[in-house]
Amino acid sequence: MLLDVKNLSIAYQGKPTVSDVNFDLQAGEIMAIVGESGSGKTSVIRAILGCLSGNGQVEGGQINFGGRDIAHLNNKEWLSIRGKDIAMIFQDSGNMLNPVQTIGKQFVEYLQLHSSMSKSEAVEKACALLTRMNLPDPQRVMESHAFELSGGMRQRVGIAMALAFAPKLLLADEPTSALDVTTQAQIVDELMQVVHEAGSAMIIVTHNIGVAAHMADKIMVMAGGKVVEYGSTAEVIEHPQADYTRTLLQAVPEIGGTRYVG
Repeated sequence: MLLDVKNLSIAYQGKPTVSDVNFDLQAGEIMAIVGESGSGKTSVIRAILGCLSGNGQVEGGQINFGGRDIAHLNNKEWLSIRGKDIAMIFQDSGNMLNPVQTIGKQFVEYLQLHSSMSKSEAVEKACALLTRMNLPDPQRVMESHAFELSGGMRQRVGIAMALAFAPKLLLADEPTSALDVTTQAQIVDELMQVVHEAGSAMIIVTHNIGVAAHMADKIMVMAGGKVVEYGSTAEVIEHPQADYTRTLLQAVPEIGGTRYVG
């Protein structure tokens, strides 16, 4: 078992926000966490990465990663895990990039910070990762600043950086919500391909149950800081038990009288 979350509870400024979350994930699996804004989706994956915002804290439960409880690590212990074993793709990777440095400078510094690569080796690896993400002319991308790239290109850069050290677990927080529909579909397919090729596991946070059904092996539905449904994608989509899940499924648009989910 790669990841086993047991009775996870999260509080902000002492106020309980997420309670009693349980799920597990094997290497090679993709799980989607679905729910409306404020349901606790992002808090769960930020807790797994040890980067809860503000005064957020894990108040109870376990986050067992590779057989080790990582719920209460110190900063030094987290530095040995983040980026290498667990990596995250944010909603808009452009906001995570330094606007005054070129993509290449940031990418190379990141690679060298977490490895013993020479500068030339880091440049070569960065270009290879950008190429893997279907970015044309990776050398031009390396020489560009974030504001000179489209949203889809910035997001691919963020994914490339997250994949740099072949993490065992990839966390994705609404990675396509800020993109146009065509680019969304391309990035979803690229993420699925990367996970399957590398044998990594991924948790993707999304408000779109259609995206979840297409990508994931498992779906966890959250509302009000609690899990209202959890199971295989087929179980959740074909035989939803919670009223909230049925409401999400009904919200998927119909085309010609047919609702396309998955």
